[in-house]
Amino acid sequence: MLKNFNKYMMKQMSPSSARAKLARDLAILVLTVLLLTVPFINQAFHWDDRDFIEQARVAAKDPLQFHFEDYSSRGRFFKTFLFMHPPLISWYLAPVIRAGGESEPLLHGAYLAFPLIATLSMYSLARRFTRRPLAASLLFTFTPGYLVMSHTLMANMPGVAFWLLASAFFVWGVDRDDWKLLLASGVAMAASIMIFAQALALAPILFVYAALKLRFRLRVIAAFIIPAVVYASWRFYINSRYGRPPAISYRVDFNVGNQMRSLFVFLGGSIVFPLATLVVFLRRKIDLLLAFALVPPLVTWVSIYFIAKGDLTLVQGLQVAVLAVAGYCIIYGLLFGSATEAWEIIRRKRRASTDTIFLLFWFLGVAAIYAGTTSMPYVAVRHLLPLFAPVVLLFVREADGLWPTHPRLTSSLITVTIALTLLGGLSASIADYRLAGNYRDFAAQAGQEYKGSQVKVWSLGEFGFRYYMEREGFEYLGANSVASPGDVVFYSEVNGRGVVAPLPEGHYRRLSQLDVEDSFPVRSMNPWSGAGFYGNLMGPLPFTLGTGKLDEISKNELFWDTEEPKAGDA
Repeated sequence: MLKNFNKYMMKQMSPSSARAKLARDLAILVLTVLLLTVPFINQAFHWDDRDFIEQARVAAKDPLQFHFEDYSSRGRFFKTFLFMHPPLISWYLAPVIRAGGESEPLLHGAYLAFPLIATLSMYSLARRFTRRPLAASLLFTFTPGYLVMSHTLMANMPGVAFWLLASAFFVWGVDRDDWKLLLASGVAMAASIMIFAQALALAPILFVYAALKLRFRLRVIAAFIIPAVVYASWRFYINSRYGRPPAISYRVDFNVGNQMRSLFVFLGGSIVFPLATLVVFLRRKIDLLLAFALVPPLVTWVSIYFIAKGDLTLVQGLQVAVLAVAGYCIIYGLLFGSATEAWEIIRRKRRASTDTIFLLFWFLGVAAIYAGTTSMPYVAVRHLLPLFAPVVLLFVREADGLWPTHPRLTSSLITVTIALTLLGGLSASIADYRLAGNYRDFAAQAGQEYKGSQVKVWSLGEFGFRYYMEREGFEYLGANSVASPGDVVFYSEVNGRGVVAPLPEGHYRRLSQLDVEDSFPVRSMNPWSGAGFYGNLMGPLPFTLGTGKLDEISKNELFWDTEEPKAGDA
């Protein structure tokens, strides 16, 4: 039906008016992306940004070196530390750093291409799968996960950008039997895989699309040869040089129950405005009946668990409950829509649409790679980013069928959802911007305080805190560090979690503690409010409301009973 509608509308539009509409939509999207990224171009480097800068420094000297030498990570010391990420982003950043240094505006400016590619590719997919491509593209662009990650140097936004580009090329290439589009899809697939390992799910997902369309021509199969050859060649080179293949998993203490609880919550809270999903996906009697049967145990399993553990207050538990229900609605919408299409295919002998079935396989493919060979040790919004496109496409498709005789009401619902999603996305982005900036400011103040001092100063903590402390000349206190009595150690509670080289028990005194405060009422990574945007180990909510402290940074002096220097982590 949707395909016939699109054909009908194109017949009603003259070629010139269709081109004008396309040009207008693209201009709106480009301007929107720039308005939402350029104001954040000076954002301090944050979370795993530092890893990619470190890798780019190495690549700037030798693009075929994929290891750090004498490197400390999470407190452990490694004589040789293999990169945890494929190299394409390092190769991209290396000439930028070599030419202009590590300026925040310069590196973020170099990344502006990726959100543009992601949004325009989403528009191409939305033209194929929805009647409202502009609305779907704006909704995708305004999601909290997209907006926050478009202001970072991590691989997730570039990886998803080429994921969507490959998908758009492939879908249109299969539909039109166009070998040039299929060839372009293969190149984009290879780029995505060489940016982040999650893209290993992409080829099977696109193969499912070709299978659903019964298109198994040689040119379709050939599209998968390019990424297969590129990825296999990279693994062969790493294995030949280092004696072991590149790691595509860093699973630690994987708890299926905790991951599933957080998955529901993060899905419901980081994509479409959660209450809108309830309106769209719980509209039929069967929907309400199943929700009545399944939602209460789901809420009990998720919210009561976190409240009982003491991780959340009752109010925060209620937030978790709402988001878990929204996540349930998304998963249910994919399953129910796919079952409906499958029944139509059986009843009508393949004359029905298979689009929602493809979106379900997209979702399941990402989930499988997430829980399989490239599984993550925690749930994070950035790891779910490849799921955003199918969820948004499904939401817009389902919303269009909500009130078929009242199109204005449908338009109003989608417009309000877009506005509320933008509010959530901007709030999370501002909160993350301010959190990152606090570490840059603190390091600068500490640098001024100890400028010219004879006191040895160490930093203990990872991510942006470590980057800016090292930029000010302070060394990282790791397992191979040798500290002396009288040395000072700055420790960040948020950035120091999980570090295995803590302050030596019984051999330090706390000189002072700074509670980092901020008046903006949203938190992105905060153990005191349960916010864990970059990892549910920090909290079970993607972001939260609150004005509590952002971090605790303590200033500590080391001492020992003997005059002998002692390792900092002893």
